[in-house]
Parts: sequence; C-alpha cells; structure tokens
Amino acid sequence: MGPGRAQSREWLNRPMGALIRLFAQADFPGICLLEMGERGAQYPACVFIRQASVLYPKTFLVALENGEPAGYCIGAMPQDNYREAWILRLKVSAPYRRRHIGSDLLSTLLAEFKQKEVSAVQLSVAPGNTGAQALYRLFGFEVAAFHKGYFGDGEDRLIMALRLDQPCRT
Repeated sequence: MGPGRAQSREWLNRPMGALIRLFAQADFPGICLLEMGERGAQYPACVFIRQASVLYPKTFLVALENGEPAGYCIGAMPQDNYREAWILRLKVSAPYRRRHIGSDLLSTLLAEFKQKEVSAVQLSVAPGNTGAQALYRLFGFEVAAFHKGYFGDGEDRLIMALRLDQPCRT
C-alpha cells in the first residue's frame, strides 16, 4: 500500500498481510516487548507505551500478524499547533520486516493526519538507519536537519519532514 490511500480509522486487511488497527489495552504486553527491543529496558518502555496509549489513542496504530503484534506506529500533534505532527515511533519486529508492515502503518497514520488537516509531519531517525530513511523517502520525507546528540551523547538524529498540504511528487 502506497502513500495517499486513505485507511483512516478502519481496520486494514491486506491479503496475506498484517491487520492494522488502533492500539487496544490487550496489546500492551506485546507492544512493550517490541519497545524494549534489544536494550531490554522494561520500565521505561512500558511507561512510554502506557502514556502514549492515553495521550495519542487516535494515532497509536498496531499491526497484528496471526493475532500477535508485529509492529506499531505512534503519531502526535503538539498541543499548541495541530497543523503539525510528529511520528514518535515506527517499529516492526525483526521477523516481520520486509513485508510492507512499516509502509502500511505509515500510510495509515499519514491518512489519519490528513483527515485531521495536519499540514506538516516530522520525525527523527538515526543517521545509520538507512532502511527507515529509505521507507520515509518513498513517502516523500526529506532530510530537514541533522542534530548531533539529539537524544544525548552518541544519539545523533536526522530530522525528516513531509508537507501534507502540497501535491504529491510523481
């Protein structure tokens, strides 16, 4: 599924693919495991997921594969400017990568942002995460800035941005 195909607030069933839907409390344990990732920091991961489920219930998407969480995406809009949004997380579990789950999550979130009349979306990505950068570029995101130590020492980030209020490039 590519950019521009609206699936806002609907369950997205792709043949032989993941089911995309809003986060439900039953997803909490599985999404916490995905958030912990290889670092294994349970408390901060679970706190973030719990708080995100309360603060962003309409832009917290989960991808299910065979009933199990395969990935998730969290979007947010600043309280003082609802025309701009951020993608806070987009994670797909390693066994489910390269199955279009990330692009389905991203497409669904962007459709939700468009419905809410968001005009610009930003995200941060590690400079070495070329796979994620390639996915974001497919949707029209461009590098807007580089921040050394964005999340602390050794945690540099690229800020990528997308305008939703302009025609798509073809």
